[in-house]
Amino acid sequence: METRGSKKIRTGIIGGSLNNQWASKTHIPALTRSTGHEITAIATSNMASARESAAKLGVAHAFGDYRELVRSGNVDLVVVSVKVPHHYEMIKEAIAAGKHVYSEWPLTVTPEEAEELAELASQKGIHHAVGLQARQSPALIDAKNRISRGDIGRVLSASMAVSTPGKGGYTERNLAYLLQEKNGASLLAINGGHSLDAFGFVLGDLKEVYATMNSNYSEAKVLGTGETVPKETADQIMVHGTLENGASVSIHIQGGTYPKFELEIQGEKGVIRISQPQSQGHVQFGGLVVEQALYPSGHIEGYGDQETFQKVYDETEDPSVLVNHVMKAHQIMAEDIRLGTSQAPDFHEAARLHRLLETIRQSALTGKRIRVF
Repeated sequence: METRGSKKIRTGIIGGSLNNQWASKTHIPALTRSTGHEITAIATSNMASARESAAKLGVAHAFGDYRELVRSGNVDLVVVSVKVPHHYEMIKEAIAAGKHVYSEWPLTVTPEEAEELAELASQKGIHHAVGLQARQSPALIDAKNRISRGDIGRVLSASMAVSTPGKGGYTERNLAYLLQEKNGASLLAINGGHSLDAFGFVLGDLKEVYATMNSNYSEAKVLGTGETVPKETADQIMVHGTLENGASVSIHIQGGTYPKFELEIQGEKGVIRISQPQSQGHVQFGGLVVEQALYPSGHIEGYGDQETFQKVYDETEDPSVLVNHVMKAHQIMAEDIRLGTSQAPDFHEAARLHRLLETIRQSALTGKRIRVF
C-alpha cells in the first residue's frame, strides 16, 4: 500500500451513510474539501443506504459489510464513524489488513481494548489517529501559547465546568444507548473524555485525582413518547486534583443541565478564561472564545476595579468551525502518512486518556485519591 508522496490518500468511511448525523456533518464534508484525500469507499450495515450515499457523493465503491471495505485494494485509510461498541472489532480488522486508521473518540469501550489496539497498530507499522479534534481549535492553541510564554505567570489553579442537556433525565430514542455503561459512550466517556483531553492539551497532565460520581436519575424519559428507559450512567462527576506542576484543579461535568463549557485558569500575573457561548457541553464542537485579564503591576496586589477581561481570540464567527477542526485533524494525519511523522493524537494517547477516565471511576468507587499513570 503506497501512500507516501503527493498522491491523494484513498479513504474509506465505515458508517459513511448520509443518514449518519455525525459522519455527514463532519467527516464527509471535511474529507470532500481536503486536497489530500479522496473518498473511494462507503460501508454501512445496509447495502441500499451505502449505495445511495456513494452515488450522491460520487464514490465508486459501496459495501454492506465493513470487512469488504477494509480488505479493498482501493482503500489506504479507514475512517471508523460508528457507535463505540463496534470500534474494537472494526479497527482490529483494519489493522490486520494493513490499513491506516482514523477512529472517532472514544476509541473503545475499555482501556484494555484501547491498549491492545495501540500495540497491534504499532506492531503493524500503520498510522493511527483518534478524533480528539478539540486540539485543532485555534482558540485552545492560542490559550496554550499564552500560558507557555508566561503571559499570566505561573499557573496556580484551573477550574473547568462542562454541562450538557443530554445524558440526564430525558433522552432521544436514538440516544438511549448513551445511558448504558456497557456501550462506552457515557457522559464521562464522551463529554468528559473530550473536555479532559482539551484541558490536558492546554495545561498539561493531571498528577493525581480525587473524584465523586453520582446520578440524579435512574431512568430517563424518552422525548416524544413519554416511555422510560433505564439509566446506569452518572450524570454528576466531580474531579479534584493537581497538575504535574503542582497547580490545583477542580472539574465539574454534569448531564441533564443547562449547557456550558468554561475553563478558567488563574495565574500569578492574570487570568485566562475559555468559554463556548453557543454551548451544548461539547468542547470539540468549537466556537470557543478566549478572554484574558492581566494585573498591571504583574501580581494580584496590583489588581484594581479597572481591570476587565479582554477578548483575545474568537472562533464564533466561523460558521464551519466544527468541519474545519475535523478537516485539520485529517490533514495532520495525512501529513503523517505522507512524511512518516507522528503528529496526530494516536491510539497510544487514546489509551492514556481511557486510563485517566478509569482512574476517575476507581477514585469515585473507592473514595481514594489516586495517582494518574
